[in-house]
Order: sequence, then structure tokens, then C-alpha cells
Amino acid sequence: MKNPYMNYFHIEPNKGLLNDPNGLVQFQGKYYFFYQWNRFATNHDYKEWGLFTSSDMIHWESIGSALLPDSFDDKDGVYSGSAIENDGKIFLFYTGNTKINGNRKSYQKTAISTDGKTFVKQKESIETPVVFSEHHRDPKVWKVGDVWWMIVGAQTVENEGAISLFISSDLKTWVYQGIVYTDPILDQMCECPDYFKLVDGTEILTVCPQKRSHYQESDIDISSYAGYIIGKMNYESKRFEPTESLKLLDEGFDFYAPQSFLDNKGRRIVTGWMSRMSEKQEAYLPTQSFGYVHCLTLPRVVTFEHGKLKQNPIEEIHQLRSDKQMVKHSFNLPTAQFEIEFSTSNEFQLFLRDKNVIISYNLTNKMFVVCRKDWMTEKYDNRSKKINKLRNIRIIADTSAMEIFLNDGEFVFSLRYFTTNTALGAIFVGENTLTLYNLGGSTHDK
Repeated sequence: MKNPYMNYFHIEPNKGLLNDPNGLVQFQGKYYFFYQWNRFATNHDYKEWGLFTSSDMIHWESIGSALLPDSFDDKDGVYSGSAIENDGKIFLFYTGNTKINGNRKSYQKTAISTDGKTFVKQKESIETPVVFSEHHRDPKVWKVGDVWWMIVGAQTVENEGAISLFISSDLKTWVYQGIVYTDPILDQMCECPDYFKLVDGTEILTVCPQKRSHYQESDIDISSYAGYIIGKMNYESKRFEPTESLKLLDEGFDFYAPQSFLDNKGRRIVTGWMSRMSEKQEAYLPTQSFGYVHCLTLPRVVTFEHGKLKQNPIEEIHQLRSDKQMVKHSFNLPTAQFEIEFSTSNEFQLFLRDKNVIISYNLTNKMFVVCRKDWMTEKYDNRSKKINKLRNIRIIADTSAMEIFLNDGEFVFSLRYFTTNTALGAIFVGENTLTLYNLGGSTHDK
């Protein structure tokens, strides 16, 4: 049976469960996107790192397994982490998870590759400092001068979210430096921290706060979300000092565990896991019948303009455009993969994929609303954001994944949706004319 949900330009596995993006890096002209993967089932009982590579971040090749849970200190899961290119090698940093008599133990580990194919685990590891519980994971590494810095998501023994800090001069021996950032906004755990500086000097800390007690061992927790904080990394006090409050990275349904990297064009690119659904929604995902679940978002370029963080799709997506049309009122989408652009300051309603997704803006209360039909209940769920001045909208839609960019990327709504591949009806209620592109075609090597 042909799969009516298979995405063409969003990374997804050919089998099993995909979650966090890991180890995003450019090496010898190729983009490497690692990801947490259960290749045996569509649940969270097993975790290794899988790998996709690409020359343009649009056409992806699945390489398969990259890091397996085959050592004592990662036998119960190769958990999330990051990557760097250094001295002609790829360095992967990840969390090894073990459970002995039901008790969790975490280690921060390194694997190295000289060819981008074989990744050799190193014997050195970082054990969890005594101030934290064993919910200590997801290392992110960068260099300042001659010193390497590593931050790790953490939970204190007082059950508070935090981020730990380590430094190294050789990428082997790491010395604990204390808590680089903590705040009640991080709830009971902080996952997947990332820190980066944009070309204009703006410094960003991304975090995934989570409500999780010491005794809760489930690795699915829908109380978590992805946010960012603008501030300054004080390299003398070794503390991150916020200058603004935490904001959401994505206003939609499905976005979590983002990770960024810098490519050779100087772009800061971020990708996230396209899920924040409940356990029950995950169990009823229509792709379960095809033996796989979940995907990643499109890579997005992050900038800071006029005091606002912006995210926009990589420009490489333009190569998929064809069959440009100007449409209004009632029209048919060319395929299940399409792009819509329009500028507006007026209110409107846009019904897509035979009303499986409804997008609207109300001029009276200034609310932008995205509704999607839940595949489990057949009822509509919605996400909304007050936007005082709406200027433009760009919608990138894959077969079962959609990302909506507002005001040149000032706000983003990400969502999964599932319908038949013949559901191509669209209705626009408003004064504007829309630009429509076909993004169809099999671009995903599986």
C-alpha cells in the first residue's frame, strides 16, 4: 500500500521512532544530521543515533546507524548531544544512559570520526556532579579562544532545572565549573540546552524546561517546551546573564529539542523535533501502520533583526518551486507539497487540505489562530498568538508537516497533520491574492 503521509523534504526514518536532532555539523562539504532513533519499534524503549547526510539540506540520504548502545556506560540508551568539526575530524558529544536495578546513571561521552563514516567511542567520560540528579544530559560544545566549553542540561538534587558547565583544553579532560544558568522558569529539569552567538553579536541560550520529578523515569513528558533567552555569557564569572525573559521558539503544536550549528556560509541554522504530542496521539499516529513515527523540521536560518529573533527556511527550499500560480477564493493545491506566500494586514481565513488545517487572523482582537484536525479525535485543536500588526505569511507544507512563518520569520507555527493525498482543496476568505508554488516530487532518498 502506498504511503499517503510520507514527507519529501522533511527528515523522517524509514522505520522506527525518530526524536531529537543531534550532532548537526558540516564536514567535508556534507551536512550531517544525526538523530535519536529506535529502529526496532515505534516507542521510546531503545535509543541509538541514526544519521542522514546531504549536500543541500533538501535531498537527504539515510546512512543508518551511527552510534549504538553497545558499551557499559551507554547500554540503556545513546541520548542526545552535539557535534563539532575540529582538526579534520568530527567529534560527537552524547549522553550515555545506564540503568542498574532501575537506577539511572548518566555519562557525558565522546566519539570521533576521521572519515564521517566510522565513529569511535573514547574511553573518557564525565560523571554527574553530586549537586545534580542523574537527569543530566544533552551536551553542547563550542570554543572560545583556546578553551572548549560544554553545557549540559540538568536537574539539581533539589528538583530544580539547571544547566551545568565544563571546560577543557584538549576535548578529553573536562573540569566541572558549576551551574552556568538556573531559574525557576526551567521548571524541574532543563533538556537540550544550546548556546550561540549571531553575527551581530546577539547571544542566545535555548532551553527545554520540563516538569519531571526525580522518580519519574518516563522519557515522554508533554509538559516540556522549547524556548530561548537573550543575554550574555560572562566568561569570567562563568554564568549566563539574561537580558530578556524567556520566549517560545515556536508557537505551534509540534516543536521540541532544537539544536543549532554554523555552516560554511556563515548561517546559524536550527532544526527541531517535530513533535510535542501526547503518548496517546503518538500511539495513534497514522504512520504507525507503515512502521515509523515523527520527523524533523526544515532547517531554519536564525537572525536577529530590529530587536527580534527571526527564523526562516533555508533558501535551498527555493529549488523545489515550480508551477507558480496567483490564486484567490477557491482553488486546488497542485500536490500535497506546496508553498503559499502573501502579504496582508487584513483579517482572513484560509482552509487547506480539505479543511484539515485552518489558518485565520482576526483584526478586532489581533489573534492569529492555527487549527488542525486531530487524527485521533477528528476534532480541531488550535494554537494562537496575539499579533498587533500582521504583515506577511509564508506557508511551507510537506505531505504531513507544515511550518507557517509570519512577519518575515518573527513568529513560527509548526504542526503535523494527516489526511489523504487527494485532499487538495483550498479556500481563501479575504481580500488578498496568494502566490502558490508546487514543491512536489520525490526528493527524499529512502
